[in-house]
Amino acid sequence: MSKTKTSEMPASEKAESKDRAQVNAGFTARSTWRFSMDHVRIGLNHCTAERREILIWAFQWCTQRNISIDEFAAATSYGVNTLYKIYTGKHFDPRSGDKYDIPDKLFKAALKWREIQLERAKLGKLDFIITPSVKRVWAGCDLARESQTPVFIYGASHLGKTLALQEYAVTNNHGRSPMIRVPSASGLVGLVKEIAIAVGVSPNANTRDLTQRIIRAVDNTTLLILDEVHQLMFTYRKQTFFSCMEVIRMIYDATECGMVLCTTNVFGAKMETEKRNALEQVFRRGVHRVQLGDKVRVADLKPILAHHGLGWPTKKDQINIGGIIEQPYEILRQLSANEGLKAITERIRYSKKLANSARQDLTFDHFTKAHLIIQNNANTPQDDWS
Repeated sequence: MSKTKTSEMPASEKAESKDRAQVNAGFTARSTWRFSMDHVRIGLNHCTAERREILIWAFQWCTQRNISIDEFAAATSYGVNTLYKIYTGKHFDPRSGDKYDIPDKLFKAALKWREIQLERAKLGKLDFIITPSVKRVWAGCDLARESQTPVFIYGASHLGKTLALQEYAVTNNHGRSPMIRVPSASGLVGLVKEIAIAVGVSPNANTRDLTQRIIRAVDNTTLLILDEVHQLMFTYRKQTFFSCMEVIRMIYDATECGMVLCTTNVFGAKMETEKRNALEQVFRRGVHRVQLGDKVRVADLKPILAHHGLGWPTKKDQINIGGIIEQPYEILRQLSANEGLKAITERIRYSKKLANSARQDLTFDHFTKAHLIIQNNANTPQDDWS
């Protein structure tokens, strides 16, 4: 009996064949999962919804966090071969041919494992603070998921949009909210590959086949989160930008999944300008907009400062550091307007280091000193040759 030539294989089988070759060569943990999400949905289609959902969650969690199927098998006390049969729909009664539902033992073990995994993920983010802007981002995600429509989130750079979306992807919708950070200058091919990886599909296929496999891997309970959409502006040709948006629209139309498109205000303005032209097909499908503004808001800063033991400074407060007089309120105001949230949280981190080194409680004296050090480091040194 002759072997099937690789060139005669369907696109999905070529991708899985390449993944198996990577396993044999000792590559990534993702490669140990010898199937993709489009196969998983078909393989588990006969299972009860609740049991199917937990195995889909486990597959997405593991493939997105580089956890091998061997690790999942050990955690659930199931053999890798048995898991493979269950995930691919080959777990059936040999006499009748009837497919088995997901075993009760595996179902309970997977639920317990998810509880542990999510708890560990939360412990690793002790400094994540739920601010009013975070709540607005999450509300936008909820609207997209519940209405099964695209939702656009706008805001200046460095307002914490990405962190809020990352947290939502982990803790909401039971893992059915894959997040895609749009790569810069990678064009349509790069975008489609990133979406494929996020939804659990092998990226080893051409763009057309990948798009179809993504569509088969996604259903209307999925929320696709696309962050940094403004990166599409930096594709090589203007037409490529519209091709990327067209693929996004195509995926939405075929799956009716919720979508979040997060971008900067600059790109948001460009999208709104193009709304009546090539982007009309995308925009008319989206009703909701979330606008976070052009600077860090006081309402967002207060809970962050309070979390670290700092109150809110008055406009008259002054700090003297080595003869330099600074006003913490003014420092915060300028950083909020010009540099964003990361510039502030980094100063808090450094000020805590200064306070700990001096074995003191954190105060705005430490914050101001940290600010001056960071600011001074950014200055060009004076010419000392003269």
